[in-house]
Amino acid sequence: MEDRDLDAIVATCRDPETIRWTTVPDPYQRDHAEGFKRDFAEAAWARGTGAYFTIADADDRYLGSVDLRVAAGDPLRGDVGFMTAPHARGRGYLPAALVALTTWGFTTLGLARVEWRALVGNTASRRVAEKAGFAFEGTARGALATRDGRGDTWVAALLAEDLT
Repeated sequence: MEDRDLDAIVATCRDPETIRWTTVPDPYQRDHAEGFKRDFAEAAWARGTGAYFTIADADDRYLGSVDLRVAAGDPLRGDVGFMTAPHARGRGYLPAALVALTTWGFTTLGLARVEWRALVGNTASRRVAEKAGFAFEGTARGALATRDGRGDTWVAALLAEDLT
């Protein structure tokens, strides 16, 4: 994540679909993006607890972002998250990035399991996870925070042995 990406991240976080399925601040401001970059993305890299990547096209135009966080209580498990810029949705960038990210997590970090979670109904996110090879495991009731409390959550996972 670079400073040059922040305006595109702000635009993505202001998109109605991003707002609908996440808990990003609404309205999302540039200082939110700057704080996320500094306090979460860069801090996680420094601690070795997470990796945040920007996805860009051949012209270095922001397409989205992916992240992999190592679970605090289990260093062999990771959690992924991602968001896609509205102009890049449905074009295959995110599944490809998610495959690269999870492969890196398994081969470089030695993870055994990587989990994806999304609020029930977020079919676009589910399609990305499934295209990246995640196996749907079920629904966890009240497992994710929402703007109105807690929501039921789809859960899927990818195991290291799934790469072969």
